[in-house]
Amino acid sequence: MSDKPQAEQLRQAYQQAKQQHKPTALQQRQLKQACRAANAAVRQVSWWQRGQWILACGALLVLATVMVTQEHIQHTTVYALSYGDYEQVETHSVEQGHYVTHIREQKQALDKQFSQQQKRLNEQRFYGRLVHSDQDTWFVADCRSKTLLEIKHSVLDALQAEPVLSDLAPGQMLALDKNTDGHLTTIAAVPRSVYACP
Repeated sequence: MSDKPQAEQLRQAYQQAKQQHKPTALQQRQLKQACRAANAAVRQVSWWQRGQWILACGALLVLATVMVTQEHIQHTTVYALSYGDYEQVETHSVEQGHYVTHIREQKQALDKQFSQQQKRLNEQRFYGRLVHSDQDTWFVADCRSKTLLEIKHSVLDALQAEPVLSDLAPGQMLALDKNTDGHLTTIAAVPRSVYACP
């Protein structure tokens, strides 16, 4: 219980000291100005910090724009009509009371078929150089592979439609064709201006 009267005495002493040592109006204004100046210095942001904030906001704006644009592009691409994705197009219509269907093959499919046929033709046609010939055999070096073809005159006689082949000398380039069974079907001289394997 002795603590309560002691606390009351301290409070009264504090109030009296406060009244006796009260700052003047000028001192109070100076103290307020000093506090405001200190707070203003803390609040001031440097130009570098402002620049960083502006750049960060600009980057977020650009990122949001790109994301929205990308999403829009993806949605439009999904629903876009592209004939190139299909090998053929069927057109169904009613003309003069009759149901008519037209099928158009796309250029892409035709190009693929053409390239396959061209490849097949190139696989069958090949070139070679006449290396040596004697009375009953020709030796032809295949340009595609390291293969020496030994062609007997019986095959040459069966294939030879032109007498020009009999006058060929070693070193002459030849164009040869094979069928699907691997049998030679034609042998033709390549113009003398061709000196190397194509």
